[in-house]
Amino acid sequence: MLVEGNRKKDDQRALPCGMGATWKNPEPRAHHFVPQCWLAGFTDTGRKDGRLFVTDLKRRKQWPSSPPNAGHQRDFYRISEDATDPVAFERIFSQFEDVIAPILRGLYEEPREPSVEEMDSLLSFAALQYIRVPAFRPVLLRIADSINRSIVSGALKSPAAWAAALKKADIQADSPGADYEGMLKFERDVIETGDYKLSAENEFYLVRGFKAAASSIMPALKSRYWGTIISPSGSFIASDNPVVMDGPKGRMTGFKSADIVFFVVNRHVLLCGTNVPVMRPHVNRKLIARHNTFFLLTAEDQIYSHVPDFCWLDETGQVRDDWAGFSKEDVLASVTD
Repeated sequence: MLVEGNRKKDDQRALPCGMGATWKNPEPRAHHFVPQCWLAGFTDTGRKDGRLFVTDLKRRKQWPSSPPNAGHQRDFYRISEDATDPVAFERIFSQFEDVIAPILRGLYEEPREPSVEEMDSLLSFAALQYIRVPAFRPVLLRIADSINRSIVSGALKSPAAWAAALKKADIQADSPGADYEGMLKFERDVIETGDYKLSAENEFYLVRGFKAAASSIMPALKSRYWGTIISPSGSFIASDNPVVMDGPKGRMTGFKSADIVFFVVNRHVLLCGTNVPVMRPHVNRKLIARHNTFFLLTAEDQIYSHVPDFCWLDETGQVRDDWAGFSKEDVLASVTD
């Protein structure tokens, strides 16, 4: 892993035709971590040009927008300038979106339980969606940090263990910073106190994210029992963290251990994956508000909705539709009590 730096590079522009100039497709710079074809399902029309309200919970602001103008960061998937195609991952995501877009559109026009084939594609889409959003990156860093601490701690158990670790890494014992006593001090004063911060470049997140999606997330999702909750009024909201899990309190929750995994397909259709079959719940406004509250609690920063006054449950269990009254601290406190 490396410290991530800020690169500045002029946008590539196509030259006017004539005088030997050639046209070149400009590189995409606004990388959607939540795809436009998915965001369209939370607009008023179900289309990319439909109206979408963005609610930023950290900034406490809300504004009208549209799928092309929401859920993106500049160069979020851009990799090294030395790569053959620095936006290869952005293009891979776009290609998969071309495949999933008709399914998303069909489930908006006719809200229903997905077919077996559609469900298989949706779960693959959900696995990729989990690893491509900003919320995934700190999770991956925490895992890397835990592994790093374990490796360093094990290597520093004795001078002999440290010497073996250096040899395995092909590092000379007299290299700067490789002395045993110095590393013991570093572990005690920096690693154990948490007085450091890991960072990584985009390649780290993307390569490991794709591996995780293929090797563990997709199989775990497809091993679950999936049910569909339909909102006839189309009142489900979405967030910039679209695939979320719920599990036992005080324990780290993963795709295998979670009691339930949620993936909201559009404002009408919510998928719920459990480890055992469960009865389909009765759908009413309070149930929809309860799910919306969970999406509010698990959002990284933003909520997406087709109306500004979406429903949610406050700490007393009352249905509310004034988003400005939402307090994550108050709702969590009521759940804990």
